[in-house]
Amino acid sequence: MGIILYGEQKKHDTGAIVIIDTEGEFAGTITPRDVVMGLLNDWNPPADSASQEPFLESAKQHLSKTIGETLQLHQPTAMPESSLAELIRLAGQYEYECIPIVEEGRVEGLVYISDLFKATANLALSPDTEGIILD
Repeated sequence: MGIILYGEQKKHDTGAIVIIDTEGEFAGTITPRDVVMGLLNDWNPPADSASQEPFLESAKQHLSKTIGETLQLHQPTAMPESSLAELIRLAGQYEYECIPIVEEGRVEGLVYISDLFKATANLALSPDTEGIILD
């Protein structure tokens, strides 16, 4: 598997990391939520806050997990020509922070839930429209 850090390459914060397989095809994404949930899945951090050592030792054991162990399989994707309504439907149906835009196995970009909110809010608040109708 490989990793593509789109945001880091463009000097932006990275909200998701795209994972590609050995063939260069989209395999999934890793988000901050995935990392935290992957770490916490079977981990009960020590409650002793007086010393960081027990916490760090416990964390080290869980940080050895691979991307494959944390990666959520079967993530929904969209095409570059997907409508806003289709993206909103996908976002509402699944618990992902972003939807990869994939064409012929290659990731063309990521649409974040916050992007969908902004696009929808802009449509709803536009003086030229009467609101939003999703089909």
